[in-house]
Amino acid sequence: MQPFDDCLLALDPAQREVAVPGCRSKVNTGQGHFYAPPEDDTSLTSFLPSVAAMTVTSDATTEFFDRYAAALLARDEASIAALYAVPSLILFPGQSIAVSDVKETEQFFAASWAQYEGVDAINKTITVMQEGPGTIWADVTWSYAGAREHFCYQLVERPTGLQIAVLTLLA
Repeated sequence: MQPFDDCLLALDPAQREVAVPGCRSKVNTGQGHFYAPPEDDTSLTSFLPSVAAMTVTSDATTEFFDRYAAALLARDEASIAALYAVPSLILFPGQSIAVSDVKETEQFFAASWAQYEGVDAINKTITVMQEGPGTIWADVTWSYAGAREHFCYQLVERPTGLQIAVLTLLA
């Protein structure tokens, strides 16, 4: 049996991204083509499309939380509120807040600036837990001035970019 990579290399470039009988899945390469790795394919070629997609998602997620941190450090409640979808849901132990107006988010953050008194730097650790069509679930730990906050964010794609649809306190 000839290795899958050797078979593909023998084909013209346009033919390299084709469905292969007996394969379990097809992966969108992002260029309108589908690449179908066989079940036992552990070569790097079977991972390239998904690694590229994860990098793009990871970059977008990192950029989103960079903007979030900058708005937080600037004490800019309007910029933070723009990062939340309307409607959105905030889940804390024993409390669920359905946000139906951007002003609610602005007022919440405007009233909370005292807890960030003296904070001029913030660190974040981001783990993309899962993603689906138009959504990303991110586990984020924020560290600042000896404090630590740990949240799960569901981000959704909107015409203006990513926004927070669900925020859940983890610890």
